[in-house]
Amino acid sequence: MKITIITTNGITTEFNSWPERLQSRGLASRGHTVRAFTYAGTKSWNRERQEVIDGVAVQRLKQSWFSLELWQILLWGSPRPDVVHMQHLSNQFAFCAALACNLRGIPVVITPQGPFHDPFLVADRDRPYNAPPRYQDIIMNPLQLIPALLRRFKPKRHLRNYLTHAPLKMADRIIASSRHERGVWIKLGLNPAKVVIAPNVIDPDWLKGVKAAPKVGQPQILYLGQLKYRKGFDLLARAIPLVVKEIPEARFIFAGHSPIHQYELLKLVEEGGVKDKVVFPGQLSDEEKAAYFLASDLYVLPTRYEGFGIPLLEAMSAGCPVVSTNIPVVNEIIQDGENGLLVPPEDPVGLAKAIVRVLQDETLSNHLREGGRKAVVAYYTPLLIDQLEQLYKEIIAEKRPPNWRTVLRLDRRTH
Repeated sequence: MKITIITTNGITTEFNSWPERLQSRGLASRGHTVRAFTYAGTKSWNRERQEVIDGVAVQRLKQSWFSLELWQILLWGSPRPDVVHMQHLSNQFAFCAALACNLRGIPVVITPQGPFHDPFLVADRDRPYNAPPRYQDIIMNPLQLIPALLRRFKPKRHLRNYLTHAPLKMADRIIASSRHERGVWIKLGLNPAKVVIAPNVIDPDWLKGVKAAPKVGQPQILYLGQLKYRKGFDLLARAIPLVVKEIPEARFIFAGHSPIHQYELLKLVEEGGVKDKVVFPGQLSDEEKAAYFLASDLYVLPTRYEGFGIPLLEAMSAGCPVVSTNIPVVNEIIQDGENGLLVPPEDPVGLAKAIVRVLQDETLSNHLREGGRKAVVAYYTPLLIDQLEQLYKEIIAEKRPPNWRTVLRLDRRTH
């Protein structure tokens, strides 16, 4: 098959674990012709406008809601793709790509990657469960713009709302990464028959050749993720003094990218008198991340929201016990007491108790390690590629004719 993947920044040589990289590499390894379009940004991993990564021809285009270059490629380019697969709801290429595909009769698949990252759907993306989703605010066809403008005259915001969500309506399939996410899209009005579940995955060989990093303490507790309220770094910071009271020798590693709240984290550990118990290695490469998972005695993710939770899979595959929060999506991956422990959200005391429990109970720790290794097998890349190949064959067989009217349909269902 000739498959085109359209994404934001996910196909790079620096990050092997991002979903688009695994997807494109897996499909190319099966003999498919895979082409990818992504943003031409200023970040270090976007240096080359055109390059080949894992047998995938990657072309980087200027970020725009109305990319003339992408429009021309999809509408008139040769060879014509058999299917176009777009990643991320916030993808600015999605609208013009979906429209061009509809006009040319090319099947479209969209993987939104986490509905509650959407600022139009939730009031607070760091704490999306604090208020009901605003399904009524989502604009998926142009005639919805008129009443929206009458209610609140913010034309740029409403247009962006439409451009973000209209592709969902034009897609032949929406891929949700969890049961929870599928439910969100159905409540939004999408046709249940068009919304399928395919969880994100990890490369089964991602630990190959990696050695454990030197320990900074015994025991060593790892937090790996963005320093954002959504990830709950502040909850772990408040739990540390309670853990140290029981296990004085414990050391905590806070690693990850986008450290926008690092000052507050430092303030919290200073106020708790545990600054000397915390290490900040900064942003890690994929190999460094794997080394820290292998070296750590526990991985803690006190998250307030997860679109999926790939680090949970990575920790389990590395044999690192997991403690996380009992929220949607996470509780689809972690079975409490079997492959990890779940604690109530917004509960640093409960979090501390769970951390201490795992660290002091070797039998429990070993049980969680073994349970994690068994559970993660269901999230390996080959299974996703099998599912994608079958999905692509199904929508290609449907032989959808070119349809410009899809863009103007007034109903709220995809088909």
